[in-house]
Amino acid sequence: MSEEMRTEIKLLKNITDNLQDSLIDLIINESEQRILSRINLYRNQKLPALPDGLEWIVRDVSIKRFNRLNAEGTKKHSEEGLSFDWESYLNEYEDILVSFNDTKPVDKSRSGVIRMW
Repeated sequence: MSEEMRTEIKLLKNITDNLQDSLIDLIINESEQRILSRINLYRNQKLPALPDGLEWIVRDVSIKRFNRLNAEGTKKHSEEGLSFDWESYLNEYEDILVSFNDTKPVDKSRSGVIRMW
């Protein structure tokens, strides 16, 4: 998947040479690991590899990671009315990633309440 993924990313980023191929491969591998880690977060049986059909998420996340190069310390970026929060770049895929859980889904929208009598 990596060579095809690299070709797609280079096409989307308008990269025509091979100078950044190793960097793009590293970003793809890191993105795969981050996504797999998120999927396995709430699983009892950890998956050893990404499930089929998530290539588009790997590509999207890899492009976001590539765009973030040289801005690793930045938490948020805003330009001409557009804003991006680097801390939550996997959150937009959360519903899809959670669907691979083998445990009871976690409802993140509910906050806990403690009552003491």
